[in-house]
Formats: sequence, C-alpha cells, structure tokens
Amino acid sequence: MIGLYNYALFTGDVEFVKAQWKRHVFAMNLIIAQIDPIVGLLDIKSYPNDWGRFNSNGYLASAQMLAYHTLTTGATLANWVGETAGLDRTWLHIAARLRETINKKLWDEKVGAFKDNYGHYDTGLHPQDGNSLAILLGVVKGTGKQGQAISSWLTTSWRAIGPESPELPGEVSPFITSFEIQAHLLARQPQRALDLIRTSWGWYLNNENGTQSTMIEGYLTDGTFGYRHDAGYEEVYSYTSHAHGWSTGPVTALTEYALGLSVTGLGGREIRFAPQLGDLKDVQGGFVTGFGKYRAKLLLNETTGCILAELEVPNEVTTEVVLLPGKCKTGPSRVMVNGREREIGELDVADGQEDTKTYSMILPGGTHTLEY
Repeated sequence: MIGLYNYALFTGDVEFVKAQWKRHVFAMNLIIAQIDPIVGLLDIKSYPNDWGRFNSNGYLASAQMLAYHTLTTGATLANWVGETAGLDRTWLHIAARLRETINKKLWDEKVGAFKDNYGHYDTGLHPQDGNSLAILLGVVKGTGKQGQAISSWLTTSWRAIGPESPELPGEVSPFITSFEIQAHLLARQPQRALDLIRTSWGWYLNNENGTQSTMIEGYLTDGTFGYRHDAGYEEVYSYTSHAHGWSTGPVTALTEYALGLSVTGLGGREIRFAPQLGDLKDVQGGFVTGFGKYRAKLLLNETTGCILAELEVPNEVTTEVVLLPGKCKTGPSRVMVNGREREIGELDVADGQEDTKTYSMILPGGTHTLEY
C-alpha cells in the first residue's frame, strides 16, 4: 500500500491509483480493524513470515510505524484521486491517535528508544527495525529530542562489520540497516550514516568471498555467510541471497539525503534539495521523472569551507532548498544564489536550533548555483 503511494509520487500516474482505489480502501479497513480498541495499538496476533527477525507478533513496534505511514500516505492518495467521502480526514485522525499511543505505550525514556512490544508481549527488547522506521516514517521527528535519542541509541548495536540487530541476535541485516541509514540522515547525523555504509556495505563489497557488485541478504557478526542458518535456512548456507535488492538502501539514502535530491510533489512537480555532505567532498547524481531530468552536484572548497552546489531541474518544477550554512569562511551569514548574495536573515528557518539550524528558500525550475 505504501508502494502504491511511492509509485504515484514518482510517476504521477493517478489513473492507476484510481483503478486500485477500491482495493486500497478494502485493505485499509483490514488494517484499521486490527487496532485493539482497548490498547489503541495494532495487534497483528502472529506473523511468522516477517523479514527474518524473531518474535514478530502482538503489538510489534515496526507494525505500528508501518500502519501509521500507511494511513498518512493513504490520506494523500485520497486527495490525489479526488475522493470526497472524507476518508483522508478519517485516516489522518486515526493516524494521529495511533501516533499518540505509540509514544505513550512504547517509548522508553530511560533508554531513549521504542520498546519492541507492549503488554504480555513485551520482552524488554528495543528493536533496530521499529526505531529506524519511527524516524523514517514520521512517527517522530528526526531532528527532535526523540529522533536524536534514537539515532544515538542505534549506534550502541554497532559491531566491527555492521550493526547487530537486537531482534535477530548475532546477525546483520542490510535490509533493516538500510532504514537505519536513512534514519540517521533524517536526524541530520550524516557522519553516522556514512560510517555505517562504509562499515557494512564496504565490508561486503570488498570481501573476496562476495560478489564485489551486488549486496548480500544478511551475514553473521563474526564475518561468516550464514544468515539465519539455524533459524529457517536449516544450515543450508547457499540459501542466502548475494543479490538482494532489499539490501540496497544506500542508493536511496545517498541520493535523497547526502546529495539531498528528493521528490516531494506528485510526479516530481515539487522537489526538495537538502544536501548533507558529512565528510564527503564531491557528490553528484540525479534521476528522471515524467517532467524530465533532475541533477545536482556538490563540491567542497577545502580552503574556504564553502560548498558550491549546482542544481538543474525541469522548468515546470518548484524546488525547496534547505541549507545548513555557517562553515564558509568568506561569509558564514550569507548564501550566494545564482551570483547574488542573500543574507541568512532573509531566509525562512526550516528546522533545527542554534548551530544545526537550517534555512529554506523556494527556487523556480531551471539551472541554479549556490555557494554557502
């Protein structure tokens, strides 16, 4: 269901969504019916065929995060298809109540992370999947107090070659770690994301027993390729996929958050340009939608500390530019936009506080240069 939203967002194909709409509403009603009226959380009873983790049942945190995002994206889809029965308002109301209950019943203030489950299902575990998804899917704000706490807590599971998933002990899941990378970037902690990419993906891509091109489904923290060998794969090591599309999260993360080029409006009519370089010095990339080509290039001037950015988008497209200025020795209180100096005070505050405060501006389609 979230995939339907993503498809529409990137293609603008509303007619396809309309053709699936009755099925989408039917599926949404099934999800809503699983919300326990007393507890207020989704009770999935038992779902043994989750991504590979243990104990995927009950009031599972990751299920709550996914349900929240399904409801909010469903409300957006309802607007796109011109639905007039008020389903968008209903689903947003349910999502808001679910979000409130998630924070009330699953948040562990002492740990700084969400618990994996609730009530008699609660084992005291705090999961990688549910906490990463909490930020990625908007249940908490990455730059807020909870988001910062989660980003910090996630690093406590890091091992020499990747994070050990608390819900799948002894193992590293690049699939779930893909969500963690994006969570760190949404928390504006780009260095954590880059370090994790190098530690986990870098380790596998440089492994003489790997493919040096595709990505593995999972591996053990001791560096052997025995993902779930004793829990489902019955000691058949050849069952592990070494070309696992679900493990390729850095492609999305680096494009949308490091390069900072992401689609925000239907079909790509609106985008956001919000780069986070971390220790990177030269980044470039792009993509194509029905409107045309989107391209960005970033270059760090190590002498001045300034970042030079080039942005090219179709003429019909509007871009929200979000920047974190302040390191440019030639003028930390200004941004150069297409050769014209603009004071920081002229721009809108987008997010953050003090030295992490970001500023935004709106640019029309076409080609632009920025220096900050």
